[in-house]
Amino acid sequence: MNKRLSVLAILSVELLRSAIAQAEDTKASAGDDLDLVKLLNVQVSTASKTAESVEDAPAVITVVTRDDIRRWGYQTVAEVLSHCVGFYVIDDSIMPDVGVRGMTGGLGSESSVVKVMIDGRSVAYRTTSGNWLGVELIPLESIKQIEIIRGPASALYGADAFLGVVNIITEPPEETRPVRARAFGGLSGSNPSGTIDVASGQKFGHFDYLIGVAGEYGSRSGEALPSESPAPTLPGYVGKRMTANNLDRRSLSVESRFGYRVPSVGHLVLSANLSGFERGGDFAPLAQLTNATSSTGQAMGTVVSEGQARINADGLLHAAKNVDVELQSTYFQGGVLPDDRVEVGSELYYVKRRQSYSGVDSILEGRWAPDRRFNLIVGAEGVYDHEVLLAPERIDRATGAIAVTAGGADHHVDLTNLGAFVSSNWTVIERWLKVTGGLRVDSHSIYGNQLNGRLGATSHLTSTVVAKLLYGSAFKAPSPYLLYASPLRPGDVVGNPNLAPQTIQTAEFQLSWKPNRVFTATSGVSYNWLFNEAEFTPDGINQTARNVARQQSFSWETRLDVKHYDDIAGYLSSEINSSFRDLGEVGYLAQLVGTHNIIYPPFVFRGGVMIGLPTPPSIPMSAGAEGTFVGPRRVDDTSQLEAGKSFDLKPYVLVNVSLMTRPLYLIPGHESVVALRIKNLLDERGPDPGYSGIQYPLTSREVYLELRHTY
Repeated sequence: MNKRLSVLAILSVELLRSAIAQAEDTKASAGDDLDLVKLLNVQVSTASKTAESVEDAPAVITVVTRDDIRRWGYQTVAEVLSHCVGFYVIDDSIMPDVGVRGMTGGLGSESSVVKVMIDGRSVAYRTTSGNWLGVELIPLESIKQIEIIRGPASALYGADAFLGVVNIITEPPEETRPVRARAFGGLSGSNPSGTIDVASGQKFGHFDYLIGVAGEYGSRSGEALPSESPAPTLPGYVGKRMTANNLDRRSLSVESRFGYRVPSVGHLVLSANLSGFERGGDFAPLAQLTNATSSTGQAMGTVVSEGQARINADGLLHAAKNVDVELQSTYFQGGVLPDDRVEVGSELYYVKRRQSYSGVDSILEGRWAPDRRFNLIVGAEGVYDHEVLLAPERIDRATGAIAVTAGGADHHVDLTNLGAFVSSNWTVIERWLKVTGGLRVDSHSIYGNQLNGRLGATSHLTSTVVAKLLYGSAFKAPSPYLLYASPLRPGDVVGNPNLAPQTIQTAEFQLSWKPNRVFTATSGVSYNWLFNEAEFTPDGINQTARNVARQQSFSWETRLDVKHYDDIAGYLSSEINSSFRDLGEVGYLAQLVGTHNIIYPPFVFRGGVMIGLPTPPSIPMSAGAEGTFVGPRRVDDTSQLEAGKSFDLKPYVLVNVSLMTRPLYLIPGHESVVALRIKNLLDERGPDPGYSGIQYPLTSREVYLELRHTY
């Protein structure tokens, strides 16, 4: 009997083990299936304000995930965009400026040709309509992914969703971790620099929070003004020096979010962002290499210092089974900070800018989705923006007192905009045809009424091939700076309150192919018609804001991606642009500049690969490299006029390399990664084109160590 019981016990144990093993295999298999679905159907919401896969989204869209950011060591959104097909980023060491598909924004654009949002809310610096893309924008550790649309989107997002949209999606409550941190330390050229990026989040029942902080301290001083600059403005005290003394960089961003969510009822979320930066301005447009000590021992040099804050409230109510109502409201304010000062080439005085703004942006939306094949969104938006644009002051160096205003008028301006929109998605034939349409009308207190729309069709031609045919229009509102800018000195910019909005119409076609979970390929073409391009252009001794040009641009963009777990990840992309401008000019300027596009290269090729190395299991490693080849760029109109000829800047190649550990679990439950990274390995100097008769050097070789920790 005992022997039989022993045999039965052994059999029972073995059966139990088998059952557990089978359950674990089933769970793992289910997990693999879920991972496969997730990989094959990355969810986005920016294209239609509805959750859908990238393949079905009615837009040409790129998704950059948190894993992508960590893999390549990106520290800013500007770095992310510089490696995205269809974008070209110029950095004057003060503010990155983004161009899209062969088109740029001109002097003082500050990346305003795209609309940058955090969780669907604009984060523009209102006075210039510009966007901050550095460390000061958002702690990258607090984000889940960045959804990047190329093409107009004013039908959904109103003014300034012009050449594209960059929507930063913060980490959802179910994915928050107690602590995630990244720290970078190393050398930029010969200057020490460092960045820290920390986020913390938790979910407690119906409550959740997310807090992130990012800061930067570094310098690019020592960079030389490129010899290709035909008309630099150098103060007399500079002498023969051609290198920058002050390209210091300081940035800070604080992001917070507190939510109360009941899945069957809705949610209430409060969030806030505080950000600011300070930059040494030795490559500022008015005068270059200004940092020095005057003959009387006074410190001299342009410093650009700005800050802004936003407080957001978001309430969502599931009003009925298929109906949601959402109200979003944002209070914003910002302006130049006390340390801001601008050199204009005088040893007697410098200039203080006096600009600030505050206001409210509110959106009410209703969403009806009777089934998964159809949805309808209707909404209204109201914006109130109070701008204070006072005439700049000249400050006596010796006494620190106000000597005199620098000219121009004081402006206290109340700007209002009311917008209403409707958008719908309808799957007409399952898999074969999904159509999208939308209209939005805006009425602004300055520039009047604007009507914009979009149409799109998406089709799964096969189980692995998806086609998109899209049309859309958009407008870019004149910024308060373009309307009312006061010159800091003779030769500076002058606003024009009679500007009309810029408008664009775009037709796009894209094919994507995803035969399996490893490989993805997309290729598409677009044609853009831009009207009433508004820029600061030479007008007598100053540069006056004017609607100066029409432009047509053709783009062909292709990207290939490979991803196999952590063993290998890589991409290749190419973009080819052909653009033509009509300045409406006659005479010498027309003959010199012609119709050739400026600033944006006619072609850009990019690629990157990260491969796991055959190292000991105790320290698994990966090595990678990214490369960018930028074609020739025609210099801006001012440089051509000053040089008396048209000329291009030579092509260049940028190479970044990385060596990093895969996740290490030196402490149970804690994931750590260490990486050595080198940016601009070949120390390529460029340059990139500027807008004021000067060009900008590329950032010197950077070598730094990255430490990442997740708890």
